[in-house]
Amino acid sequence: MLRHIFAFSTLALALAAGAGQPIKVVLVGDSTVNDEGGWGPGFRASFGPEVQVVNLARNGRSSKSFRDEGAWAKVLPEKPDFVLIQFGHNDVPGKGAERETDPATTYRANMERFVEEVRAAGATPVLVTSIVRRNFDAEGKFKPDSLVPYAEAVRRLAVERQVALIDLYTLTREQAERLGPAGSEALGRTDAEGKPDRTHLGPKGQTEIGAMAAQELARVAPRVSASLHELVSWRNAMRQPAAWYGSAEAVRIAENLLLYQRDVGGWDKNIDMALALGPTDRAEIEKQKREREAHSTIDNDATYTQMRYLARVYTATKDTATKDPRFEAAFRRGLDYLLKAQYPNGGWPQFYPLRDGYWSHITYNDDAMVGVLELLRDMVQRKPEYAFLADGERTRARQAIDKGVECILKTQVVQDGKLTVWCAQHDERTLAPAKARAYELPSLSGSESVGVVQFLMGIDRPSPEVVRAIVGAVAWFRANQIQGIRVKPVPAPGTPKGFDNTVIADPVAPPLWARFYELGTNRPIFCGRDSVVKYSMAEIEYERRNGYRWYVDRPAKLLDADYPEWLRKRRP
Repeated sequence: MLRHIFAFSTLALALAAGAGQPIKVVLVGDSTVNDEGGWGPGFRASFGPEVQVVNLARNGRSSKSFRDEGAWAKVLPEKPDFVLIQFGHNDVPGKGAERETDPATTYRANMERFVEEVRAAGATPVLVTSIVRRNFDAEGKFKPDSLVPYAEAVRRLAVERQVALIDLYTLTREQAERLGPAGSEALGRTDAEGKPDRTHLGPKGQTEIGAMAAQELARVAPRVSASLHELVSWRNAMRQPAAWYGSAEAVRIAENLLLYQRDVGGWDKNIDMALALGPTDRAEIEKQKREREAHSTIDNDATYTQMRYLARVYTATKDTATKDPRFEAAFRRGLDYLLKAQYPNGGWPQFYPLRDGYWSHITYNDDAMVGVLELLRDMVQRKPEYAFLADGERTRARQAIDKGVECILKTQVVQDGKLTVWCAQHDERTLAPAKARAYELPSLSGSESVGVVQFLMGIDRPSPEVVRAIVGAVAWFRANQIQGIRVKPVPAPGTPKGFDNTVIADPVAPPLWARFYELGTNRPIFCGRDSVVKYSMAEIEYERRNGYRWYVDRPAKLLDADYPEWLRKRRP
């Protein structure tokens, strides 16, 4: 079975591109190709500006109706270099006489006619087999669909007429088998009734399968290959080398951030903002960002990370043709948002505008407040990517930092006259340790407190109060490390995850710390969704025991490396 573009097409494709000329690629097909629910957005995003992609695919069309309705007449006037042709989903039986075709006769004839006309116009046709319908049986095995004979007809036509082929059917079948039912469902979207759509694609599927198609085309087209780039996920967008932030891919992601920025200036969390987006998704995001209920947060690295990214891209492109002042303006809107969200006492809530509940507490959880303070400090210290800021903005940032440090000092928990550490969240009025979710009770944090101490150690010329806070917290971490145990996922057949996180004795294990310690006693505590304190991880329900990190090793680096280095730098 053929999977890739045929090698014999290499020379033809290279010549068709035309040295030094922009390359135009036209996509022809149905709704699994177009920009609304198909792989078109990811395909387009995979190329730099040297490749122009025109997507003329239309919903509900077959190889017959696409021509009969006049859509094909718009293709060749585009004067394309390449035409990628994928039909099949609406050619199958049951689609009606105006669309149905027979794979061995009328379907093949339609596809062959497309090929001949593209060649006659001086362009290069590329045949594409349809992406699969992501259906599985009760045992989780992939179910072949009615597209199989249509895909085979395209493969035969490609061989007999020496046409370049992208075998997306085979590639997406392998993808579905690798991902399984749940992973494959994540590639799609839901229909109007909330049911999974196993044919069309959501942003994740559009991105991944579009990139797949682009990579297949680039295999045998040298000038197309030169413009191809890897699509970077939002998770990895801040981990790229400095030069990358001036690239087409970096700019594309920055433009996505402009779209996702809420009208209040912040961003929401837990979204892959690097995914390629079609017009339907863009319109929905535009609508959501203006709604009063639209959430903006500093939780899970949100807002301050988007600002860091925009600053890098703006700085990398400000002296180039791709300079975009919108990136600078979006950063400043984010800065205004952060400064406005800060409480008079110096703390930051998890969400702003404020939401009822624990979201309004001062939050050290997941290093949220520390992340904001570190961004502001980089601005004040004139790090290169923030050189575009004015002195007045740095002054405002410095004032916010000073208030934040004051809040940190006031919220450090004192027990028996000794400074300890911090709770993951504190009441915004009383500053006392506060509850968040049902299993996150007022306590001492063995994880988030590390980030707070590391931030304090980054202060130049710290005050005596800051020094005492650091020393007190480090002493607490030393006193409350747990020796002789480790957490092991023990096989547990028949359980939802197939394993059960279990604390086992290990005299040579490195030290661990509990995620939460009981106020007053410093005993490690564990809690299920019933909010009842337990003193053993084994006592809470399976779901929480295996869905949360109850032990951490994060303080080890603080004690073994960061704190000694801080002491060394402070020596006269």
